[in-house]
Amino acid sequence: MEYSFIDIKGKKIAFTSEGTGTPIVMLHGWPQSSYVWRKVVPFISKEYRIILIDLPGLGQSQSFDTFSTADVSDIIAEVTQTLGIASYHLVGHDIGAWVAVTHALKYGEHLLSLTVVDAGIPGLIPDELFKPINASRIWQFYFHAVSDIPEFLIEGKEYEYLSWYFQNKSIVKDAISKSDIEFYVKQYMLKGVMTNGFEYYRAFTKSAEQNLLLIKKLKIPVLAMGGEFGVGASIGLAMNKISNRVTTHVIENCGHYVPEERPKEFSEILIEFISGC
Repeated sequence: MEYSFIDIKGKKIAFTSEGTGTPIVMLHGWPQSSYVWRKVVPFISKEYRIILIDLPGLGQSQSFDTFSTADVSDIIAEVTQTLGIASYHLVGHDIGAWVAVTHALKYGEHLLSLTVVDAGIPGLIPDELFKPINASRIWQFYFHAVSDIPEFLIEGKEYEYLSWYFQNKSIVKDAISKSDIEFYVKQYMLKGVMTNGFEYYRAFTKSAEQNLLLIKKLKIPVLAMGGEFGVGASIGLAMNKISNRVTTHVIENCGHYVPEERPKEFSEILIEFISGC
């Protein structure tokens, strides 16, 4: 991908744009970058202008040393303002969905719609999820939040660690190739980037507190997509807390990495939803 850069308070935020028409801003998850959208861009950019942003501290974007979703959503707002985008559809996957939800709660007047993809949103996840019986699904929320230890244990094992995620949280096993994993690993081995990824988890409690203070019913339509073997329909239940206009889709035979595992279906659902907004 060819990136451009925007200066926000002396820091560079990386983005790339494809297509023309109504803007769609897309925010990636962990352990990824805006590269996650590579398979859906050819479908969606035929009808819309797509703006792919590397989250602060990840991909090619520099860190602001603040990782709560309220602070990061403010940075995204500055990016869109700098680009002259007054209104747009917002899409987020994984931690990108964390940021997208907070951004919608803070800057909803600028949004045409909100789409969240396979994520457990801070402050909206049911408390009962965080029980030992669900350890296989949510252990990383604890592990990544611990200071220093993840870095100690993963250093030198970055490829093995990230590969484990892509293999164990996907159903379509060839969706993310060895070269794709190598690309992600190369990005996360850049100085400070792995720690920056963990910092989003370390800020999870603060982000949850921020969302609970901001929580309200959004006026815009919301699309909630979950992989059948990811979070499934639970993401729609979470979105019901902030909207009465939620459309939920469970993508069959799909794991956590929906845009990569089922790009055509993802694109078709998103385009149908946005065209009706």
